[in-house]
Amino acid sequence: MIARMTTLKRLARCGAGAAILEFALLAPVFLMMLFGIIEFSRLAWTRQTLDEVAFSTARCMSVETSCGTTDMQRSYAISRAADYGIALSAANVTISGNASCNGYGASNTVTISKSFASPAKGLIPALPDEVTSSACFPVLG
Repeated sequence: MIARMTTLKRLARCGAGAAILEFALLAPVFLMMLFGIIEFSRLAWTRQTLDEVAFSTARCMSVETSCGTTDMQRSYAISRAADYGIALSAANVTISGNASCNGYGASNTVTISKSFASPAKGLIPALPDEVTSSACFPVLG
């Protein structure tokens, strides 16, 4: 019994394992913060990219002649998103012309929805399953 107490006192005073113990306590918190920052940054980048694609498609509908038909408009949005590395299909792009938007009567509206698959979804429940962006541009002329 006395030998056991001596061993415990010796281990309590020993600082050799302090670094590994501190690492074991702090590493999971640090890694969760690191991957959380990465995933929220990826979410913000995806949302901003879809905002830009939706706006440029709505503007193309209003200003340029290269976006005359609905198929051309969807194709423009898909190719614009592909330039940024986001794969879209025609089902992801919803187009409505001559709609009311932000108080303006005749506007072209584009809505883009994209699924957001994240490996950290189980750890960070605030991450959405889908990112949606919409933009409008008034019809000129």
